[in-house]
Amino acid sequence: MNKIIIVSICLILCSCATGYQKYSWAGGYKDKDLGDGVHLVEYFGNGTHTPATVEMYWLQRANEICSNGFEVIEGEDGANEGAAFSGGAMSIAHPWKKAKIKCN
Repeated sequence: MNKIIIVSICLILCSCATGYQKYSWAGGYKDKDLGDGVHLVEYFGNGTHTPATVEMYWLQRANEICSNGFEVIEGEDGANEGAAFSGGAMSIAHPWKKAKIKCN
């Protein structure tokens, strides 16, 4: 019985792995044009993302928006805590990064 539970948990966690994508329930990027070449770029990870992965995906989106480079005006990063299972108290960090950038 314990093996079935462990395998089930592993399958659930693996099914949540998310790559680079537009924001959805599983994480992803959001951006907003603030005018004058300034954009707000956000990337929200899920329980399978490391802060380094979120940083890499955030940079990818910023470079897509500003193909000639950009300057970070202001930014922050952190992590939200979320419950992975409704039946338990397991907590998983959900890293995120957001910053205003100005395109060159």
